[in-house]
Amino acid sequence: MSYVVISSFENVATGDLQAQGESIAVFPDEAAARAHYTARSGNLDAAAANARTQDADATLIAWTLLLRMPLEVSNAEEALEDLELVIEETDSVDDPFGELVVAYSGRRHAPGGAEDYPQAAALRGLEAWLT
Repeated sequence: MSYVVISSFENVATGDLQAQGESIAVFPDEAAARAHYTARSGNLDAAAANARTQDADATLIAWTLLLRMPLEVSNAEEALEDLELVIEETDSVDDPFGELVVAYSGRRHAPGGAEDYPQAAALRGLEAWLT
């Protein structure tokens, strides 16, 4: 079984702040994926704090998702293709990723402070990105 860590870091006004290749990583086992998930979540929190010092009025959204893939995948391209198939084949319009989600963390960093960013909103964004 493969595991995929997907992350998003964006300035609501200007768009994606991740470098190419940072948003998705594939792992052969859950332990390695969890380690990357934890590190990536921490890195995004630090990046958001740093970005807020550069632009105090910015609103930033950062989330990290750990998925258990239904099929074995060996790279990011295969993972994305499989996730597209999951969306196409699922019966649940509201939650196409269902039991694939192993872990999630997300924060919305705004001028008034930070708050949790709903998993459902992150999954809708992921679904829109994939389709």
